[in-house]
Amino acid sequence: MTLTQISNFVRVAELRNMSHAAAVIRVAQPALSRQMRALEDELGVHLLVRHGWGVTPTPAGEAFLVEARKVLRAVEGARDAATTHAADPTGRVALGMPMSLAAPLIPPLTASLRAKYPALRPHFIDGAGLALQARLLAGELDLAILYEDRNQGPLATAPLLSESLVLVGAADASVDRGLASGALVRALPLILPGRPNRHRLLVEQLAGEGQANVVAEVESHGAIMAMVEAGQGYTVTTYSGVAAEAAARRVAVFALERPGAARTLVLAHQLGRQPSAAIRAVEEELLRIVRERAETFQWRPD
Repeated sequence: MTLTQISNFVRVAELRNMSHAAAVIRVAQPALSRQMRALEDELGVHLLVRHGWGVTPTPAGEAFLVEARKVLRAVEGARDAATTHAADPTGRVALGMPMSLAAPLIPPLTASLRAKYPALRPHFIDGAGLALQARLLAGELDLAILYEDRNQGPLATAPLLSESLVLVGAADASVDRGLASGALVRALPLILPGRPNRHRLLVEQLAGEGQANVVAEVESHGAIMAMVEAGQGYTVTTYSGVAAEAAARRVAVFALERPGAARTLVLAHQLGRQPSAAIRAVEEELLRIVRERAETFQWRPD
């Protein structure tokens, strides 16, 4: 079994098509098919079921795929460790962040990294906090921006920024500013992610002893904003997550005054892992961009 076979199997299993995988890997399809059969012969099990329209992994193939990905990540980690002392950062760095931070951070961070470190390959993932934490602990991410939490597992964290929550409605929306923040989230129809999303929990804390008036649970930040713009309800998020819509006057933004109506985010990596030069470069550029854009997005760098 070779590393090439393992890598090629992962690509075949992900694409579910031998010819597509061969084109991506840039080998002849017959040669790739022979590689996969040789791998199956060596292991003594069928890894793939061949169909007229493609291939699908068998149960044994699915189990092998999980471990194969771990092997490839370990090889990538070994490569990163070897380049830790390189003069110029190089290699792949995977950074995860909440969906609301993707638009404010990913474009400028990509541009800066490409200009300064052309050999560095950033990979950005946005998603829910718990999913990002799990992927970081599994080694699928090198760095992640997470909500501050005392129960984050074996992770090393450093404060990144704090930002206040705001109430967001359609462009023509108005709210009774005489109502306290908790009363607003109990009275207005809200569109929020489902539990156990950390952001959802913050909003429920705002409601105090009552319940937030959640009329729809939606995991996609983009879909939530589309619904809010259409007047289907309100949402509670951070200003950075709606800055573009607010600047274009597509939504109305209202401050939430209750103490504690804020979230603190940290930059995390696996405890005990030696950061490569590439990881350190991404971290430094991220911190610089957060400081530079703090006023625009109402962040408080920590």
